[in-house]
Amino acid sequence: MKPLLSLVLTLSFPALVRAEDPTPPTEVDTYIPDPLEVPTFTPPPPVVPKVPLIDAETTIVLRDDGGLTTTLQRGQTSMAPDLPAPEPVADPTSLPLERPIQKIITITMGGTIYDHRVSVVTWQHPVTKQPYQAVLGFDIGLLTPIGEFIRDGVTHHSHLLFSNHDTRSPLARRRPPIQVPEIAADAFRITQGDPADLPGIQPLITLRDLYLAEKPRVQKLNADLAIHLRTPKRGPTPTRLPSKLPSSGSSLTATAATSPLRTKTIRNKPSKSAPH
Repeated sequence: MKPLLSLVLTLSFPALVRAEDPTPPTEVDTYIPDPLEVPTFTPPPPVVPKVPLIDAETTIVLRDDGGLTTTLQRGQTSMAPDLPAPEPVADPTSLPLERPIQKIITITMGGTIYDHRVSVVTWQHPVTKQPYQAVLGFDIGLLTPIGEFIRDGVTHHSHLLFSNHDTRSPLARRRPPIQVPEIAADAFRITQGDPADLPGIQPLITLRDLYLAEKPRVQKLNADLAIHLRTPKRGPTPTRLPSKLPSSGSSLTATAATSPLRTKTIRNKPSKSAPH
């Protein structure tokens, strides 16, 4: 009975069992709903510290040897409320008792990408956790920035972790050569696991369909990200804070709020150590 079942699966899913089939599906609706443009970095304006206007009773100005000035003001305690009034809470009886449950499928996959041309990926069967491995004829790392996409109206979350290996780099030339598998462009070949098990290979088919459907967009996104990462970023200059308190000998100027023109200078005296 088992050989007959395998034959039926083979005849029912010829495109899945064939080792290399780069033809994209025509009836699968796979797309990325969000825009894939890298926003232009605009540095924020410099932060200018603003001292709120208060009814000061006493003002103390501290000047240190480095030319930094610190102003301390003491005024009346504010009686305004610290937090705004809370918003009215909706009547719990008017809320829906049941919320629709949205189906979300999560795909986790890892592997190695050779020369941005061939990918060797691994994943697990969604139910049995059986390990799967496949060779792909495209750079699946282009899908790494895509964390969410839609397929047949169902939301998918992807968690992809890959390493890039350049066989033409000087470091790779000093090591034993790696035999990169040969495969046609945009095709895939199952090297571990049952290729006739549709739920088992469905994560790979879903990502392959997403790559074929959004290939120009993901290629442009990764090119823009590479330029964005190479561009130096310049933000606002941080405000320098005094690195030390006024030392002995610095002046303290106290100004009364009622008489702003009258100032009193207090000279700090060095503290004397108590005799031992």
